[in-house]
Amino acid sequence: MKQLLYLIFTISLISCTQRVHLEQALKLAGVNRGELEKVLSYYKGDSLKYEAACFLIENMPGKYALVPDNPSGKYKQALQFLPQEDVISWTIEGSVLWHILDSISGKQSWSFHRVEDIKTITAEYLINNIEQSFKVWNMAKRCSFDDFCHYILPYRIYREPLTDWRMVAFRQYGHLTDTILPAEEVARRIVDSGGMRYNIGMNKYPFPLTYEEMTAIRWGTCNDMASFLVLSLRALGIPATIDYVPAWANRSASHCWNVVKREDGSFMEVGFGKDGTNDVVYKVSKIYRKHYALFVRNDVTSDYNMPLSDLDFPLSDFNDGENIMLCTFDNRQWVPVAFAVSKDGKVTFTSVGRGMLWGKNRVSEYQDEGKGIVYLAMQDKDGKTEAVSTPVIVYENGEVKQFAADLSRKEELVLYRKYPLYGTPKENVHDSNEVFPGDTYELFYWDGKWCGLGRKMATGYSLKYDDVPIGALLWLHNYSQGREERIFTYENGRQIWW
Repeated sequence: MKQLLYLIFTISLISCTQRVHLEQALKLAGVNRGELEKVLSYYKGDSLKYEAACFLIENMPGKYALVPDNPSGKYKQALQFLPQEDVISWTIEGSVLWHILDSISGKQSWSFHRVEDIKTITAEYLINNIEQSFKVWNMAKRCSFDDFCHYILPYRIYREPLTDWRMVAFRQYGHLTDTILPAEEVARRIVDSGGMRYNIGMNKYPFPLTYEEMTAIRWGTCNDMASFLVLSLRALGIPATIDYVPAWANRSASHCWNVVKREDGSFMEVGFGKDGTNDVVYKVSKIYRKHYALFVRNDVTSDYNMPLSDLDFPLSDFNDGENIMLCTFDNRQWVPVAFAVSKDGKVTFTSVGRGMLWGKNRVSEYQDEGKGIVYLAMQDKDGKTEAVSTPVIVYENGEVKQFAADLSRKEELVLYRKYPLYGTPKENVHDSNEVFPGDTYELFYWDGKWCGLGRKMATGYSLKYDDVPIGALLWLHNYSQGREERIFTYENGRQIWW
């Protein structure tokens, strides 16, 4: 009896809390409140659909589309003529799309405006979305109502303009529901049908693509491809979402792929490789799962079978509950990959990567690359990001080493590159990341911040620096050209890249 009363009390408390969030969302809707209330009134007699409507509305604040100010501009016109014969391209040099869109950027500026869902979405759109979602959910019967709300019901995935994508996707792939196939097999068949192909050139397209545009052009970035697949699957009643790496740990950029929830409750990753494989080749620090619900940062790093560590940073003079960021280095700066709060004089980040991957994935190594990942704990103070620790290396074997630049002991360095060479060793290689005659550089070392050792113009294919603190974390910056730059240590006369 006590357990029953406790359950009733808990459900009532949750319902009460949710309705507070609902009222907050309705207030934010302003003049559009009436449209949202129409949806709620429409489903008053259907408790399950009413809860679904509440879920969408309660979590709607902050959702918006980015819409071009000039919907008939050259970029939009270009979508109609992008060459389908272009090859899948990971390099700028090999991408026809890149050069087409890059040429437009020199002729026409672009801009967009934000269209907030809470202030503009119509009752008709929400009702249609809910009805179509329930129809395919009841047909497929693949998941619980809670999973339905999180992984089938949401009407958007990123910042794309809202369209009737469910009907478009079902017309194209609805035949896959005629037979009982595992969720991951449906995903693979959509991938194998050529649903989307990667082309680096689409990074030059400045606007979010609608589902209909993705269906038409078939080219996209990793985000576009993942969006296309998750929307296609949700339109079939298959619970799906996106897992993402916020920042690679040994280069710039981020990455994402799809996951589907199987009937046994487990998630399975699906990528756009052969047979739906998810090919990952760079170092991973953290992995998160995308949700429609507000205030959900779902860390799923430990779901992936790769070596992980818990990382402690001692904090002196910090109060409990202060927000701390864990960062890795991008091309030019430290970028946050995880968040935690201080407690008992330290901060702990759980399940951080060591630089090794899972399954059949292997890191495609740069030459002279270190075996591990460099991390730094930082905090936002008065609008500025400051380090609250010294950087550390978490090695592949789990050993943690703290950087300690010895300012009393100096050494001479000869540097040949600002960024590592990718792939197998080659002799007499010249690329844009080597030290180049006539370019101006500056070597920095880390001592609570980046400390410069003076600018130098290269007179050859190397730079010589005297009086560099031994044991320091280093960064060579080119003031003249280029974007790719990487932190390194100097060990036995060689640059070791991190």
